[in-house]
Amino acid sequence: MSVASKLLQILILGLLLVLAPGHIRYILPIFIMLYLAAAVTEAFSLLKLLGAYSERVKERYFTLVAIAGSGLIILYPLLPSRPYFVAVASLTGAFGGFYPAYVLLVKLKETPLQKLIGVLYIVVILSLLGKGILAVGHLAERAPAVGGFLQDLFYVGLYLQMLIGTAGFMLLMRERSYAELERAATYDELTGILNRRAFVQRARPLIMGAARHAVPYSFLLVDVDHFKSVNDSHGHDTGDRVLRHFAGKIAAELDRGDLFGRFGGEEFAILLHRADETAAEEIAERLRRVVEASALPGMSLSYTISLGLVTVQPGQRVPLNTLYRLSDKALYEAKQQGRNCVVHCPLV
Repeated sequence: MSVASKLLQILILGLLLVLAPGHIRYILPIFIMLYLAAAVTEAFSLLKLLGAYSERVKERYFTLVAIAGSGLIILYPLLPSRPYFVAVASLTGAFGGFYPAYVLLVKLKETPLQKLIGVLYIVVILSLLGKGILAVGHLAERAPAVGGFLQDLFYVGLYLQMLIGTAGFMLLMRERSYAELERAATYDELTGILNRRAFVQRARPLIMGAARHAVPYSFLLVDVDHFKSVNDSHGHDTGDRVLRHFAGKIAAELDRGDLFGRFGGEEFAILLHRADETAAEEIAERLRRVVEASALPGMSLSYTISLGLVTVQPGQRVPLNTLYRLSDKALYEAKQQGRNCVVHCPLV
């Protein structure tokens, strides 16, 4: 869609530059409207790619084009002069570029590429505003230096507009695809927390750093009690809701430096950064109580969790596999003790 709209814009601009004024006098309004329609289509494609497109945005753009079209219809019989049509098209294009620039520079501003394309949009907007002022104010005759600068800026803006609509759009689309692939490889699709692979990758440098700086940390293995019976009694959709609800409750209680990931099924792992034995037991007990006191919204379905805990003292070097094995042993003991409890396994 974006490529087709860009080709249409290039075709129209080429015709405007090649054809003599006398040949385009009567078809100029049509050309300008087609150009604006192509520009709006391109803006829609960009906003959809950035996740900023909505029915409200579409209505505002259609209103802008309708106002511009009405202006062209009114100006043509009253002032059948080419500069005024150019002024309307330029000012409309400038106003249409404000929202994509705002999304890229203010609303998102997530990556350097987004910021760069947002800056280029600002240059395009300024060039279109300058062209509109140049067409209405006849600055080329009154102030040749200013008029020449605005005309050169307009040509720069046209070039950047072509660049944004082709290379810029393709780069943003490629960046978004990479981001989606990275997210799919990092986060669990159901709960939105780290998957096992990403958890392990991030936990290992934290563990090595904790040993190097002689700070304590703790590792927890958490299991949703009687999860199979939840699936059997209420269905897998309800089971999925329980896991999402549980993940949200736990994540809200953890600090930013902690890691929280899904290891598989109803089994989850937590790495409490800089938490000694006392702090880790308090946190684990708080997590248990938070889950026990809550219920699945809309169903009043309550559930509990069991937790196996291992604490590493300052200066100790313990592999992640060992932490998992010991916490799994503690988790098994928690289940043997009736579930809904925390069992702490000492390092041996």
